[in-house]
Amino acid sequence: MERVLIIFRKGPYGHINSLEGIRIAQGLLVLDVEADAVFIDDGVFNLVKDQNPTGIGHHSVMGALEAMHRYDIPIFACKQSMQKRGLTIEDIDPALEVKVISLEELSDLLLQAEATIAL
Repeated sequence: MERVLIIFRKGPYGHINSLEGIRIAQGLLVLDVEADAVFIDDGVFNLVKDQNPTGIGHHSVMGALEAMHRYDIPIFACKQSMQKRGLTIEDIDPALEVKVISLEELSDLLLQAEATIAL
C-alpha cells in the first residue's frame, strides 16, 4: 500500500492550505492510500485547542481536523516547531491525539513515504 506524508507548514487562517490538506488526506483514503499528517513551522498553530476565529470571519479548522482523526489519519507535530512558537502539548487539542515528534522522527516519516505533499 502506498503511503503519503502531508506536511502542513502554514497557520490555519488567511489561506486555504490547511483545509485543502485535510481534504487531500481524506481523499487519499478513498483511493486506499495511507496518509500521515505532520504539522511543522506555523502549521502547529492548526492544532491549538479552543480556537475561536469568528472575530476574523473564519470557521475553526478543528472540526475538519477531528474528522481527519476519526478516519485514523495519524497526526504528528514537530517538537522543535512547537518550542520555537512557545507551544507545549498542553496547548494542543487532546481530542486529536497528536504525537509530538523530533526532527529525526520526521526524517524517518519522510523516508517511509512514497510521496510527500507540502502545503
